[in-house]
Amino acid sequence: MRPPSTCGSVNRPDVLRVVDYAAQLLAAQPVRAYGTEAQIHISRAAVHLATGEAEGALEALAPGLALPPDHRLAPVTQRLHELTSGIGRGTSSGSAAVGLRAAVEDFCLGSAPRHLALSPGQGAA
Repeated sequence: MRPPSTCGSVNRPDVLRVVDYAAQLLAAQPVRAYGTEAQIHISRAAVHLATGEAEGALEALAPGLALPPDHRLAPVTQRLHELTSGIGRGTSSGSAAVGLRAAVEDFCLGSAPRHLALSPGQGAA
């Protein structure tokens, strides 16, 4: 497996090839790094958003958004918030963008840090 060339000007297909290559390398590892997998999906979604393709971004995020709540750690939720912070401005304001933002909000509401913060205390009184 050879990495795609990253020399010269970078365009959407080139960036997507690099992201796909990273996903292939990660899939070949003996231990699953679900946070890293989620970050790769977020990177793929960012490429789509950069070209105004909110529907493609939501499709790219789908595997990461399927993580169970105990795997939804702060670095992933923070990056998702960063990703969607610009949605609603410019070219990314259609129904697909609204759906993307809603999916990310739902994901983050079910995150491990949020569940831990809202759990009843177990400390001594």
